[in-house]
Amino acid sequence: MSGVCTSFLVRLHAEYKTVNPKISLSLMKREGTTYQLPGQFLKGHGTDLFQFAVQKSPFQGQVFAYGQHPRSIGVDFVKDGSFELICSIDSTDIPHDRCSLGVLKSIDLHSQIGKLLESKEKSDVTFQVENHSFMCHRLILAARSPVLKAELFGNMAEATEKQIKIEDMSPEVFEAMLHFIYTDSFPCCDSEMSSMKMAQHLFVAADRYAIEGLKALCEDKLCAHISLDTVTSTLALALQHNSRQLKNACLDFISQPGNLIDWILSDEYVDLIRNFPSIVAEIRGRRQGREGNSSTM
Repeated sequence: MSGVCTSFLVRLHAEYKTVNPKISLSLMKREGTTYQLPGQFLKGHGTDLFQFAVQKSPFQGQVFAYGQHPRSIGVDFVKDGSFELICSIDSTDIPHDRCSLGVLKSIDLHSQIGKLLESKEKSDVTFQVENHSFMCHRLILAARSPVLKAELFGNMAEATEKQIKIEDMSPEVFEAMLHFIYTDSFPCCDSEMSSMKMAQHLFVAADRYAIEGLKALCEDKLCAHISLDTVTSTLALALQHNSRQLKNACLDFISQPGNLIDWILSDEYVDLIRNFPSIVAEIRGRRQGREGNSSTM
């Protein structure tokens, strides 16, 4: 195909700069056999594409091989949307775990799709959230959320409407959710606390629209930054949305020496216990388990 190619980059970590090994690259076919790429596939330092590869590489160290396959990966090599590349390095001086192999991206997909949201080009549906309007693309939303897919292409009234009203969500949270849908990244926030609050709101939004990637990202972010200021609201979210990961992280934090008393004295404690009385037994059990483990050490 004219103008289409597939590129690979093999790069050594910094401590092995003087090594100059020989390598060979092969593609695994769907039926299990391999196809070795021809020797002229490997390039040296003299090409513009090689210099581009060095500049764009995410790896640290010395590039010693660069390949440009003059066509795209054929269907014989693709299985379940991916392909397998086998890299053989002929050198006993390099530990196998000190080499990195990367596939160069010809297009920054998330950035390009994100620009669609910014430009609103070819948008075909508008969401009204309070007094804010968000112009979006049905296909992108449907590809990222099964709930939105059902709303926009199913038998619901939204499937034929050009403007859809969103209830029970702030414009800031909806905009942040769209940012993830289009870019697959968490939105930037002014501070760690505002980032945690946004993660809590996005966790609820992700659960509402079944955006599993965003939900997992929010769970990880909330688990990593649990404090006395956030543990009660995070635990409430975990209990409301059946997140075992979040609940366990909160209970582990509460059961740590010194945290339980401070938490019980907080203003939010009474409301949480009133709404979720069964959590008291779990906290007591977690605390007793920790104390029992300490006494046997």
